[in-house]
Amino acid sequence: MSRKDKIGSQRRRVLQGLGAVLGAGAFTTTASADEQESKNADEGRDTTNQDNAHKNEEFCFPDNGLVTIEGGTSVEATVACIERAIEDDDPMVITTVDHAENAASVGEDLRSTTLQMFGNPAAGTPLMQETQSVGIDLPQKMLVWEDENGDVNVTYNDPEYVATRHGIDGQKELLNMISDALATLAESGQNGTE
Repeated sequence: MSRKDKIGSQRRRVLQGLGAVLGAGAFTTTASADEQESKNADEGRDTTNQDNAHKNEEFCFPDNGLVTIEGGTSVEATVACIERAIEDDDPMVITTVDHAENAASVGEDLRSTTLQMFGNPAAGTPLMQETQSVGIDLPQKMLVWEDENGDVNVTYNDPEYVATRHGIDGQKELLNMISDALATLAESGQNGTE
């Protein structure tokens, strides 16, 4: 496969993913995943590593900057508890994305997976004033998801990791405050019962 074909294939996968996230049907690909897998097999390419990189377990290791804790009894109950905690504090809920619902809109199955985005300009602005690239990681996000065992988890970005990623220095007090707030919000989800 030529470099141009590889780039085109990558773009189609990204656009298809965006379509699922946005719940829109405007983004389509020219080949289904099964067709691509068949083509890879016909060409003698092993895509095992690519496939394995997308499994949840790969995203829960501490060295990737993600913090994962146990959630409540269901994704819905956990999300509701976190939303109440956000509304009772300074951050504002910006949006909630139901990835499972979006997957269903394109005929795919996905265990319950909900992304909550929320922010507090008083906390985020000083970080962006120091290094604007941190805006790619803001507003804050929490992913509430059900794993293959039916357990509910809450995952969020470690603010220290994000700061290191963007070369932010001198904001230790603010980062500690953000870390504490995120931990408190995530833990509030543990109260989620049906």
